[in-house]
Amino acid sequence: MARYWLASLTCNVMGRKLLYGLVIGLALLNSVNSGAADARIAVAANFRETAAAIAQYLESHSAHRYEIIAGSTGKLAGQIVSGAPFDVLMAADERRPQQLVDLGMALPDSQVVYAVGELGLWWPDAASHIAIDALQALDPREVCIANPAFAPYGEAAWALLNRSSITTEWLRRIVRVDNVNLVTGLVAQKQVKAGFIARSSLIAGQRTGTVSAEPNEVLWLSNQAGIAQALVVMRRARDNEAVQYWVEQLRGEAVRALIVRDGYHVPQEQG
Repeated sequence: MARYWLASLTCNVMGRKLLYGLVIGLALLNSVNSGAADARIAVAANFRETAAAIAQYLESHSAHRYEIIAGSTGKLAGQIVSGAPFDVLMAADERRPQQLVDLGMALPDSQVVYAVGELGLWWPDAASHIAIDALQALDPREVCIANPAFAPYGEAAWALLNRSSITTEWLRRIVRVDNVNLVTGLVAQKQVKAGFIARSSLIAGQRTGTVSAEPNEVLWLSNQAGIAQALVVMRRARDNEAVQYWVEQLRGEAVRALIVRDGYHVPQEQG
């Protein structure tokens, strides 16, 4: 009888200790996750790989989780206006973020340039020195840009083409695609002979082994068309801790290094 009572007492004590440890563990877990939040980050197509790397880094250093949605800036902004539940727009221009502020959909004080991209003319088999005016020697269906209506890199390319000596009729027949990443892919696959690309898209393709380009095949146009890329926070995300952390860490050295690694310049005022 005594032996049975001792065994029961031991089991009861062990059970209480196990339960106590479980309660403490759950309390600690809840404490760690109490500040966790999710955020949906809409990013310009050219910034997709960089945003994914930033998200991976921030998730490894916090309890927050990020979903990256990439597309042309114009289409993403249009989706936000139509009610898409994005928390942040990381555009490839400054105009669309300002439009969202003007519509009352984004926080005015949140708008900031997070990167400056670089536009280039990639022409792998150019017969001579690469120049915009020389494109007119090609069939316009062999030259590609991102659609100026939706993509800031395409808009910048279109502006340069219109300032060149190329005829309006030739320009009217140029190939337009949804975003600048697609331009890079089409030139790499030799589906077109030349295209206006982003340095970031070229670097991303070289990293994955899907793109190979010699330095003399690209005419970089940063002096004529640096692309200021701005972000803005939606009003719906005003109190979202994951969004606050994302924006704050964009000014940190580790994230800035990722942005520079992928072919962008980082504005000094973010330092």
